[in-house]
Amino acid sequence: MASVLAVQAAYLPVVAAQQRPQAARVPAAPRPSARRAVAAHVVAPIRQTVPESPSTGSAPLPELITKETVRALEAELDNGAAVAALRRFNDNLRSLPADSWEARLRPVMHELAYNLESFNPAFTAVLLKVQQTIGHTDYVRRDTALKHLIQPLAGEYGMHNNEAQARTHRELFSIFYADLMKEPLEALLAAAPRPPAAERFFVQMMRDINAADANVVHQACYAMGYNLAIEYLADYEKTWMLDSFRELNQRVLAPASRPLTEWVFLEVHAEGEAEHAAIGHEAVVSFVPAGEEGVLRRAIQDHDRDMAAFYNHLADLLEA
Repeated sequence: MASVLAVQAAYLPVVAAQQRPQAARVPAAPRPSARRAVAAHVVAPIRQTVPESPSTGSAPLPELITKETVRALEAELDNGAAVAALRRFNDNLRSLPADSWEARLRPVMHELAYNLESFNPAFTAVLLKVQQTIGHTDYVRRDTALKHLIQPLAGEYGMHNNEAQARTHRELFSIFYADLMKEPLEALLAAAPRPPAAERFFVQMMRDINAADANVVHQACYAMGYNLAIEYLADYEKTWMLDSFRELNQRVLAPASRPLTEWVFLEVHAEGEAEHAAIGHEAVVSFVPAGEEGVLRRAIQDHDRDMAAFYNHLADLLEA
């Protein structure tokens, strides 16, 4: 992910007081530029190639799943239920009426605050599932996958290689919320710390990732497939959300003398999710055996289902 410090330096002078024209209305449809960015990282990832463990006379290592197979699995999400729900949500967000946008948006932001944080234990659970294959998977493959998987999780806490620790994504969301709603996020969460849809989504994610399976390799491959879907769909999610808030700001907030000035949370995620998707892809192709394609597909479909239910609920709230 692009670091918070880099994005702050690039965007804060620009977004303050809305010193540039707002982007034209962009329909909620797949963004070819974002998809090309993911593909570019996958085809030529910026990473050091790590050799596999040398043969010691034992059984040969299983053949790994190919990049082409993983790309095909990811492409199934482009026309899946979650993308349709995200399109519906963003259509509703960008079209909120000037006389009721605040009342409709407040419960949505409440759900999103919980949802944002709930992905961190999910990412941590994925890491644990891979680590628990110790003794059952190749040392180098396992280490390479974990090296990829730790990067997005560390980024959630403002940690990036060769940089001072920046604000966490929770801090950035809190700042964004206060700027948007003109009230502190902490008060909203203290009054109702467990918004129902986000909590249900969290329970589903943890249930899926931690599902009992006597085969620890199957468990790890499923968890990595679920993570792959999280990161791939987040590129749609955060890019479209930025576009929608830009339009809402131009059409409703700025004319009401309440322009958004704190864009860093949205900019950081729109800038970085394509890279996260590529990192998730690289983790899979460095670890998952080719024979586990069915496990990956099942995990991807499960997250597609879970995320679609969540965002359809948020779309309903915006229509209420």
